[in-house]
Amino acid sequence: MQSVSSVVSTLVLVTFAGSALAQTPRMGGPMKHIMVTLTGGTSLEAMADPSVPTPVMQNYGHTYTGNASVLNGTMYNAQYGWMVEGFWAPPSGSLLWIEQFSATPGLLAYSGGTMMNQGTFSPIFGTDGSSPRIQWSGTMLHNWYAANTPGDYTAIYRVYFGDANGVATPGSTAGEVTLNWTAVPAPGAAAVLGLGGLLAARRRRA
Repeated sequence: MQSVSSVVSTLVLVTFAGSALAQTPRMGGPMKHIMVTLTGGTSLEAMADPSVPTPVMQNYGHTYTGNASVLNGTMYNAQYGWMVEGFWAPPSGSLLWIEQFSATPGLLAYSGGTMMNQGTFSPIFGTDGSSPRIQWSGTMLHNWYAANTPGDYTAIYRVYFGDANGVATPGSTAGEVTLNWTAVPAPGAAAVLGLGGLLAARRRRA
């Protein structure tokens, strides 16, 4: 009779046999826009679209090459997209910035773009010692978020006007928004672990 370990090993190989065939990373679901509005010429507001459910970070079992390789082995998602609502520009002499105030330990962030141009995947928002803030051009921006441990993750951001060094423009008001994710293990991995436990239990009873 085939041993429990050999059965589980076979299932692992079958489940992840296609993982070496890398594709471009998936967004993870429908776009969830963070709309940024300007009122009174100096006050910013930011709100995440409440109609789209909380994004789920998943490991799809793919192995990526090049810059996207930072996502290898992680659960990740890029549904959140920063987007300017209406037609406006920063006040003269100011730039638009996004700063991470706080985040659940273990949340990783990488520079993104659009789904046509997925970005540089450089660490941002404190990941790997990077700056907690990034300059934003105001065009649609989908950054990549990742985690190595399943669970719920939260990050608080403010979008504001500032100078070239990120120092806030006097007299302006920042907008604040909270983003949430749920990281789940790869479905195949969960199934393998569950079946492995079931087989082990049967062997103990036998």
